[in-house]
Formats: sequence, structure tokens, C-alpha cells
Amino acid sequence: MEEDILQELEQIIYTGDAQAAKITTEKALSMGYSTHSIIEKALIPSMKEMGNQLHSGEIFIPEVLMASRAIHACMYVLKPIISHYSGGRRRGVVVIGTVAGDLHDIGKNLVAMVLRSRGFSVIDLGIDVTKEEFLDAVCRYRPDILALSALLTTTIPELKNVIDYITEAGVRPQVSIMVGGAPVTASYAKEIKADVYTNDMFEASEAAMELINRKISKYTLK
Repeated sequence: MEEDILQELEQIIYTGDAQAAKITTEKALSMGYSTHSIIEKALIPSMKEMGNQLHSGEIFIPEVLMASRAIHACMYVLKPIISHYSGGRRRGVVVIGTVAGDLHDIGKNLVAMVLRSRGFSVIDLGIDVTKEEFLDAVCRYRPDILALSALLTTTIPELKNVIDYITEAGVRPQVSIMVGGAPVTASYAKEIKADVYTNDMFEASEAAMELINRKISKYTLK
């Protein structure tokens, strides 16, 4: 049954067993389950639960990093399939990264993967990205969208630092800025003058499509 193997995959992710995660993902695909089902019913629930446990102090960063490796293994299997269905379209350019001081990349990687599946060219700067590195990427790649991620309450202020730095450099009008991450709220995103706030990777994908199509949506901060 679908629920059995996807629940098994979710539990494997908690243990951080990357090899088992890869094998189980391949097994789920061979049984006919879609990439969307695997992401929606195994990867996302495990990611959210790990985030909740991290915030409550039940687990710590080493456990999260182990789970991250397992999710990377799942994504290694899923990425070629998702890329195939993008049909080679290039809708726009997105630069994405986790802000300075933050080493979390699970959510960012999932957002990047889904954006690529929608035909976006994604430049992933990785984790612990400084405001200077973000500015350099905006100037170098001239993206349509800059996506900033923060998972820790202690690194949320860095979102504002990046936006302020890009604004002071005079290139703010050239790029739409999307922010997200477990502790980020729509009100804070609006306060720091981001253009868009999204709560998960599917919202990020939808919002990115609407930004490219120059539509005002529920994700747009007015």
C-alpha cells in the first residue's frame, strides 16, 4: 500500500539513513507512486516534524543534518524525473540561498527542486550565504527572483540585512524578493519590504509563476 511505503520512507528520513532512503524512494517509484506523492506524503511531513522537534529542543542540529542527508538521497532519485517533466522550458531565473549564520538547507533544496520542475533556471548559493554574496549573485546573474531562506529565529534578522544591503546598492528594483522559512511570518516579510512570502515549496512555486507572469496574488505583500 502507498501509505505503508511512504510512512516507511518518512521513518527512514528521521533516522538519517541516506542509503535506505535512496533505495526506498526507488522502490516507491517502481511501484508507480508519483514524485508528488513521495514529496507530499513522506518528505514534507518529515521535514516539518524535524523542524518542530528542533524548535522544541527534542532534537538538535546534528540530527537535522543527518535527516538532511537522507532527504538529499531522495532528491537525487527524484530530480531527473522532475527535470524530465519540465520539458526544457525556461520560465525565469531564480537565485536561492539560506542566509548567513543558518546551516539548514532541506526546505531550500525542496523549493529549488520544485522550481526547476516548473521550468525555472535555479542558481543555488547554498547555506550560510552573506549579504555580499547575495548582492554579487544578483549583479552577476540578473535573476527575476531572489529567494531567501531562514530557519532559525536567530537568523531571521539577516533577511532584513540582505534586503537593506541590496537596496543600498541600488539594484533592488531589478529583482523580486521572496522570503520563507519556518519562523518567518507574512507580517515580518512585509515589514522588511520583501515582495512575496510563502509557507512551503508549492506556494513558492506558485508565487514564482505569478511573479514571472506579473500577476498580483495572495502571496504578494502590499
